[in-house]
Amino acid sequence: MSGTLTDERSGMVNKLKIPLFIALVIVIECGIAVWIFPSAADSSASAEGAASALPEAAAPEHSEDEKEAIAQLEVDLGDFNVTSFQPSSNTTFRIDFHLYGIVDAPAKEEFLNLLEENQHRFRDQVIITIRSAEIADLSDAGLGALKRKILEKTNRLLGKPLMRSVIFSDFLFIEQ
Repeated sequence: MSGTLTDERSGMVNKLKIPLFIALVIVIECGIAVWIFPSAADSSASAEGAASALPEAAAPEHSEDEKEAIAQLEVDLGDFNVTSFQPSSNTTFRIDFHLYGIVDAPAKEEFLNLLEENQHRFRDQVIITIRSAEIADLSDAGLGALKRKILEKTNRLLGKPLMRSVIFSDFLFIEQ
């Protein structure tokens, strides 16, 4: 009798080895994924950090009190009408919007001059950013990811962090 009880236990242990091994592998993979891949909050913080990590020497030095006192102005960056075909879903997106940038008042003239020199490159970067955006980015109420990408690319294009923020106006996103 004791032989059959031992056989039952070893049979039961053999049956549990495979599910326990699979569970162990899954736990290890989840641990590695949490360790390797950043959270959404970390990603947005690093994107904002990257935008602010542009050459600091190019930015004028101001004390904290002066930074609060500096007026910021809206600059018209133009109308955009973008059509993008998505072959994976066989749909076409139509995205229309008006874009504004926020700049510090003392830097407005420099910003406008650099923007005029790089006008076509700027429009190209905005269109590429919109066309490469995911549906989730285009459907986001605040358009945060698009704003960060356009802000980062614009400041990199201009060579100085002159633009502080981006504003979408009259945003229309239609999936056909």
